[in-house]
Amino acid sequence: MDLSHYHVHPVTGFVPPVPLPHHLPASYAVWDALVPEMSALIRARRLRAALRALPMLDIGELVLEGDRERALLLLTHFANGYVWSGDSADLQLPATVAVPLCALAAEMGRQPIAHYATTTLTNWRLVDPTQPVSVDNARTQIQFLGGVDEDWFFIASMGVELAGAPLLPVVADALQASRDGSDAELTRALEQFTHGMAGVQAALEHVRTWCDPATYYLRVRPFVAGWPQPGVVYEGVSDEPRRFIGGSAAQSALLQLFDAMLGVHHADAPAGAYLRAVRGYMPPPHRTFVEDAERDTRVRERVVGGTPALQQGYNEALATIATFREAHMRLAHDYIVAPSGATRDMAGTGGTALDSFLRGAHRSTSNAHV
Repeated sequence: MDLSHYHVHPVTGFVPPVPLPHHLPASYAVWDALVPEMSALIRARRLRAALRALPMLDIGELVLEGDRERALLLLTHFANGYVWSGDSADLQLPATVAVPLCALAAEMGRQPIAHYATTTLTNWRLVDPTQPVSVDNARTQIQFLGGVDEDWFFIASMGVELAGAPLLPVVADALQASRDGSDAELTRALEQFTHGMAGVQAALEHVRTWCDPATYYLRVRPFVAGWPQPGVVYEGVSDEPRRFIGGSAAQSALLQLFDAMLGVHHADAPAGAYLRAVRGYMPPPHRTFVEDAERDTRVRERVVGGTPALQQGYNEALATIATFREAHMRLAHDYIVAPSGATRDMAGTGGTALDSFLRGAHRSTSNAHV
């Protein structure tokens, strides 16, 4: 399996191996100029006016992949900033943002809203360009209100992806072994997977280091929420409101790929239908990797009729996913439910009912035990 076909890098995994350019071509300088001013404009209630005043720019000069990704990064953040920067949501996105955003998103097979790929996978730059990509050598390229908590939340999320990168070749090996390898070869791949998952969970817990739960809940989370009813009108594109899901870790291909490899099935309710829906927010090559793994895996059927060692290796791999999901549930409680106080906010940024979704995903994982 050629992982480069899925835009997977051997070191950084689903994260691009190099940061996006710091600037777009000169004809898009007005977009770049807004980036360092975003938090001040939001604070002063002037972002919406600034975005409405932008000239209408054509995306035709965005040819290089890095430029297109940076433009999508900026435009999706402009869209969310516009909708959520006032005392109430403004559901009329001006054409100056809506037209280039929708055109570019459609060409790239992405959604015209801030989503996991634009808040996490590509929203970083190196502090020291001479050093490798790591959470301690990266910061976000664009922020809403700014500050270390917002910066760290998304960089720490990128850290989960970096921690999972070494497991992607292991997944490919397991898929291959499930089709034409021996039980011993498949067992070794599953043991490697189990060993590597410890680092992925440690990276998940690392979000607590520099991101305060109350700050996240009050100052970061509101800006990555999805569109409320009836949706947002993208002026110059359509008069009909369009609804999109907010940015969510569920839009990461990582855990969905692990589920696919292991043959974990999530029923439509409460988790499966949502997990399949958010694949539309993944970069297309990442989505294809998940779908190919789901189609090609023979891991679970091999395990059912396999050796005791293979079954043990499979169950231990499953247990690491269940443990990861338990940690995710604790984070959701600490960063959403607890800070919401008496209102008991139980909705994720993707619009799901947190408790039922996360517990449902965990239950599906545990139930796959052989």
